[in-house]
Amino acid sequence: MDIALRIGALVLGILGVVFYYRSIVRVMLLNRRERDPVERYARFVAVGITHILAGGLHDYERVQRYQAWVLPIFVFVAVATWFVVVQFAFSLILWALTLETTWLMALSASGSALSTLGFKTPPTLVGEFLAVYEAAIGLAIVVLLFTFVPGYQAAIQARERKVGWIYARTGQHPSCTTLLEALKLAKRLDDTATWEDWESWFRSILETHSISPILSYVPSVYSGTTWVGASAAVLDTTSLLIAALHPKDTIAARICRETGVTALRLIAMELHRNIPEDAWDRRHVDPRFISGFDQIYDKLAEIGLQVRPDRQACCEMFITLRAEYEASIRHIARATLMPIEEPWILPHPLAPTTPPAPG
Repeated sequence: MDIALRIGALVLGILGVVFYYRSIVRVMLLNRRERDPVERYARFVAVGITHILAGGLHDYERVQRYQAWVLPIFVFVAVATWFVVVQFAFSLILWALTLETTWLMALSASGSALSTLGFKTPPTLVGEFLAVYEAAIGLAIVVLLFTFVPGYQAAIQARERKVGWIYARTGQHPSCTTLLEALKLAKRLDDTATWEDWESWFRSILETHSISPILSYVPSVYSGTTWVGASAAVLDTTSLLIAALHPKDTIAARICRETGVTALRLIAMELHRNIPEDAWDRRHVDPRFISGFDQIYDKLAEIGLQVRPDRQACCEMFITLRAEYEASIRHIARATLMPIEEPWILPHPLAPTTPPAPG
């Protein structure tokens, strides 16, 4: 019976070490999204704590102060979880190989090696080799911590450059109208570089926020601003231009919009796994946008753009285009507690008012 228990403990210990390596490679080293239990647990804890602290607040600037802790909490929980997994895995191995006489002594020896303190090492050659190997794992966790955290910060900083750009030009309420006005004043309505820059921004968001969903919860560094609101304003503007102008005049805007739609949909599906399959159906588009289309259509003509004459056809196309990303924006905004109350980003009458549980 004792031999069977020790064999079982040895197998569990080895599986624990394999689990650790698999987890840390998925979270830190792979350049594609792989679902990992440690990442999901750390994200659940971090997002849950910040939602509890900030969920009842109506002042978004105060919400931002609490949400700023979501990344530090995530990192601390993930690192602590990896340490616990490795410590218990090696404790099982030490006990199974009778390198320590009791389970508590094995746990103490494992903690000594993992923390590199070296206050207790099994007095055998095999035990010393295991201690060295476990100490190397402990050092690797610390080294990786100091390498992947700056990567997270760099991704956030790259995101915030364009968020700051749009809010500086549209004020605290970015929308299709205010962005068009800003581009008109800057004489950049016909500048394809504007949409190429935003296309690159959406690609960056796709590459970082879909691989590391915790970044989606990190608030903007600018008080009262959100990357979700910036995304919505750009997608609304590009969709309007595509719907109302001749196709040859909207090539850059079309590519930018397609990239943004893909990025936001993948991020939304990472943050909320229970999105209905028909969420992006055009029948879910808020009817208040339809009633306000005439005003924004006339605005395009006022600023000197050659709009297509069939107003109703333009409206129908805009509704179809907006349906492809409206649900994504709403799900991301609810999950991250980011407000979407601007003129073209209104709360959906059928949308739930409580944020979904972090996935």
